[in-house]
Amino acid sequence: MLLKQKVDIVLTAHPTEVNRRTLLRKYRSISEILDELDREDVTPYERSQTLYALKREIASIWGSDEIRRQKPTPQQEARGGLAILESVLWDAVPSFLRKLNSQCVLSLDKALPLDHVPIHFSSWMGGDRDGNPNVTPKVTFEVATTQRLQVAKLLLNDVVVLYKELAICKGFSPDMLGLAAAVKVSYDRRELYRRVLGHVKDRLLSTIYWCEEELKRMKVDIPTSLQHVASNVEEYIRRGVRSDSTDKVPTEDSSTSAINEKYQSLMGSPTSPMFDSAELLHILKIMHSSLCNSGYSYVADGLLTDIIRRVAVFGLTLVPLDIRQESTRHTSALDAITRFLGVGSYAQWDEQTKINWLQSELSGKRPLFRTREIETLGFDSLVLDTLKTFETAASLGPGSIGAYVISQSRAASDVLAVMLLQKQFGMTAAKGNLMRVVPLFETLNDLNNAPEIISTLFSVPNYVGSVKGKQEIMVGYSDSAKDAGRLAASWALYESQEKMVEVAEKYKVDLTFFHGKGGTVGRGGNPALYRAVLAHPPRTVNGKFRVTEQGEMITQNFGSTGIAERTLDIYTAAVLAEQFVKHVDPKPEWRQRMKLLSEVSCDEYRT
Repeated sequence: MLLKQKVDIVLTAHPTEVNRRTLLRKYRSISEILDELDREDVTPYERSQTLYALKREIASIWGSDEIRRQKPTPQQEARGGLAILESVLWDAVPSFLRKLNSQCVLSLDKALPLDHVPIHFSSWMGGDRDGNPNVTPKVTFEVATTQRLQVAKLLLNDVVVLYKELAICKGFSPDMLGLAAAVKVSYDRRELYRRVLGHVKDRLLSTIYWCEEELKRMKVDIPTSLQHVASNVEEYIRRGVRSDSTDKVPTEDSSTSAINEKYQSLMGSPTSPMFDSAELLHILKIMHSSLCNSGYSYVADGLLTDIIRRVAVFGLTLVPLDIRQESTRHTSALDAITRFLGVGSYAQWDEQTKINWLQSELSGKRPLFRTREIETLGFDSLVLDTLKTFETAASLGPGSIGAYVISQSRAASDVLAVMLLQKQFGMTAAKGNLMRVVPLFETLNDLNNAPEIISTLFSVPNYVGSVKGKQEIMVGYSDSAKDAGRLAASWALYESQEKMVEVAEKYKVDLTFFHGKGGTVGRGGNPALYRAVLAHPPRTVNGKFRVTEQGEMITQNFGSTGIAERTLDIYTAAVLAEQFVKHVDPKPEWRQRMKLLSEVSCDEYRT
């Protein structure tokens, strides 16, 4: 069960988070100082110095402005998320996975697969443009590039430390010999792990350099925390990471050119940026296997294992960005396109006509228009912004983009419209860059109509085939509570999910629910996280749980390493336990009573 489980925590910004990042860091520092004071073995001198540090932090906070006085930009919101990922989760995640693996060994006598991670992270910061005109295609590209720069910097630091550790000059597997032989220029002649890691360092630096150049091209000031001491590959080489040595490393299969080419293709050029995390994972896993097979299991299970797990969780993008946009914006874009094509007004067509036209275009091979001529077609600024969002998403590298969330989803055509716009910009299942299209149902009427909408969607064979029988659906807790009141919204969410599961089972579609919850109870949050997960309707979780963590809740649940590990533990345990819980099936009389209570409470709330 655990090997099939996936929890995806989506970090989102929210205006209720008014605390400054500076103060949040100080609060974390105070928490760590208090932990230090709780140690029983602390000496009198250490205690006095720790108390002095505590007073210094408190005095600094006392004179600081406690809240933000200006609304942060999307880029600043994203940097706040980066701060949590860098300062806390980068260490908390491998620590948590190490504990989880140890528990599996103790309880089941089985270890987790090396790169298996039941926890994932995503972000809306820089991609959520629903009603926010400040989130433009340029902002999305900037945030995605900044995240790629940050994770390359973090991994480079890890690889530098690992390079110092792996001074091993004997016991190499054939694959490891092949990797080392593919490195044409290296100072390390006998220590082949270092030879390969030196090459990985070069490629990570090339990635950093590429990101810096992209941000400079966009005239973006790189935050001081992200600036790197080396601004180009040549400088890094001159500092001694690689020399002009061209010693060749023989492999057992050196006579087979195809095998040599395989390793050379995997290692790549030292000056080529590394964008695909699968490429890095392959190299690291070969090193891990070689160490284990050569009697160095204890070495392999150290930092190398942590790096592999970090890459498995964070990839080479830190977190994939979700994009969220209103359905009306897609309708307007397609209306402009159909008018340009002379086939009528898409916005004025009925639902069936829209679906027929969308199916026809999705099945065809020709584009709606020449993408390079987008600026000359006479579209207004909002339409151009919508279309350029897809153009930007298509230009980002592997792992940069996650789901495309459609707010105000009220028809099956809303989903097909996004599929067609992706196709227009070259994002298809065949190319492997197709975004998951996620309808968001967030009002009482939307939740009640959702089962019928997805039934219509799943009856389109081409759509189900293109998504490979998998569908993600987001349900909104905050807006539904605002629309109908908490009681009516909660019951509507429960019944809607039940009915959508029945529809998915009918069409043999694997359904994943994305829960849009805020932090407070009024926004769908629940401090009793474990029990909240178990309380979901039967057959709606099934080991797959996607949920938002908003604003101040990010700090509350992930503000320190210990708290973050505890939060990850609760999520993992709850989703696993839910698969073994015998859910209570509401009796017909219970449902009647809840229906009555919902109607009365909704009427009262709206009046």
